[in-house]
Amino acid sequence: MSLVVESAWSGWSGDTIVELSDGTIWQQDEYLYEYRYSYRPAVSIANRMMSVDGMSRPVRVKALSADVRRTIAGAWKGWDGKTTVEFTDGSRWEQAEYHYEYRYAYRPKAFFVDGNVLVEDMSKAVRVRRAR
Repeated sequence: MSLVVESAWSGWSGDTIVELSDGTIWQQDEYLYEYRYSYRPAVSIANRMMSVDGMSRPVRVKALSADVRRTIAGAWKGWDGKTTVEFTDGSRWEQAEYHYEYRYAYRPKAFFVDGNVLVEDMSKAVRVRRAR
């Protein structure tokens, strides 16, 4: 079976999380910053090394469990420094580090890993804490 990135690809940023067409989720496990936009590029994985078409070299990755996947409830307008995120499971989290990035989406997918949330099509994972 040939694998592709499930949506848009922006390259490696140091902690990139990638969802593939077979439903598996992978996180970058070594540092490399390399930007390249592509829509649904082909991917191959061998010995925990992921090769993405158009990138300069393979990168070591680790598999994540499917339970890191979440859906944001309602409209998403990005990070403003004080954003509170509500997921469809009812949990609420507030931004715990400053990052500003605007992007509108309705019910985007998000990945919750090690106290950080990476929202689909956003540039970086942002540290969060339970909302009070």
